[in-house]
Amino acid sequence: MAYLTEKDQIRYIELGNLVVDFSDGDVLLFDTVKDISPLYPLKPSTTLIAACFAGSQKLMTNNGSIDFSVGKVIICPPNMKVSVGEHTNDFACRVMCISDHLVGGLLRDKMDLWHHAVYVKEMNSVEMSQACQDELQLYLSLIRSKLKRKKTPTPNEIMLALLRALLLELCFALESDGNMHHEKKLTQGKVLFNRFLSLISNSQVKRMPISHYASQLAITPKYLTMLCLKYSNKTASEWVAQYTVEEIRFYLKSTDLSIKEISARLGFSNMSHFGSYVRKHLGISPSEYRFSKKS
Repeated sequence: MAYLTEKDQIRYIELGNLVVDFSDGDVLLFDTVKDISPLYPLKPSTTLIAACFAGSQKLMTNNGSIDFSVGKVIICPPNMKVSVGEHTNDFACRVMCISDHLVGGLLRDKMDLWHHAVYVKEMNSVEMSQACQDELQLYLSLIRSKLKRKKTPTPNEIMLALLRALLLELCFALESDGNMHHEKKLTQGKVLFNRFLSLISNSQVKRMPISHYASQLAITPKYLTMLCLKYSNKTASEWVAQYTVEEIRFYLKSTDLSIKEISARLGFSNMSHFGSYVRKHLGISPSEYRFSKKS
């Protein structure tokens, strides 16, 4: 993980590279951002979460404009095109950039809701109560404090727990948002894309042929992939792989199931096939990943 001071932020933003290599972590925190326009467009597999704590700034997307002001949190998917309009002189926000794979590992039971907010609604603006605002700022301050510790580094398990707690707070806020469940307001394509993500999320065996999911949606595999590319810049196969890899990470790191049991549970025909799949996506064997320090 990485923490950047306000001085370092300016230099880092100008580099246009907001994704931290996994060797360092999957999170970037920007403690005080006066203008979020240099952050766009986001790099692939990175979601931006920003909380405004002073002033306001107008953000424009293909779907219209958002008044990003005090009390609001925005959640923005990768590759999102955002232009910035007028802002007050006192505008300031805190920003967290977090990788897709880390979000998937932390929010396994909430991914349906999260993907709806991030990919189906594109940029999502959430109005938070004062209590929620205060709690969010506390989480961000605590995470910042933990990341800055050098003499006694914070155990990774504690950082992951703090990040999960923060993301869960956002999920609860999203669930309270009146627009989250009104699918009739969405286009048919977005509804189908959202249901595709739900199907994967709720399937015990996620690594199924695209034709399997397409048939449940009563559309062709080609059309399903077209919808995925349109609304997320990922193919249907890439979504299936992402969910599958996060399941693998979870079972290898968070359970006592044997590798053979994990392979069978996730629908692989044999351990050799499972091992090849893990090496392809994680770069090492299942047993090596299980006992590695990285999560």
